[in-house]
Amino acid sequence: ASSDGSVTTSGDETTETPGSRLTVLAEPAPEAVAKCGVKASMPFSVLIVEDTDICARLLAMQLKKMKCSTQRAENGQVAVDLLRDSMPGTFDMVLMDLRMPVMDGLEATRLIRNELKINDLPILALTGEMSEDIRSECKKIGFTGFFQKPLPKKKLQEVLAKYKAARDGVE
Repeated sequence: ASSDGSVTTSGDETTETPGSRLTVLAEPAPEAVAKCGVKASMPFSVLIVEDTDICARLLAMQLKKMKCSTQRAENGQVAVDLLRDSMPGTFDMVLMDLRMPVMDGLEATRLIRNELKINDLPILALTGEMSEDIRSECKKIGFTGFFQKPLPKKKLQEVLAKYKAARDGVE
């Protein structure tokens, strides 16, 4: 990784670049394009908010195999800034770690929901903490879902299918 830990991945190649984003591009499924139109022709875009490089890389690799594009923010502040500066609809979902330096996932989600007023973007908490207090706080703040790390591949596939269907207007 580069001095800031960022990596760009496209196809089967991985290159190190400055910045805080991990980008993976993949082809959409042809049947989704036929069924749902232009929006379905765009890869499902996931913002990975994770401070641990290996966790972010593993998630990005799994998502790439599932035909998603990803960008990485290494902490909540970077995620808030990225969402503030992005066009609406740039991301279809956020996978948010809860415990990170600079700004944690709880505060970042509060700002995304309350200050940026982005309420239709699914934000899923990823954490090692499974207490009822944390679950309750996440729900109150505005997280859409709550999952324990590591997120099993099958569960990730189910979550993606659910939110991709919602994005594409498929029941």
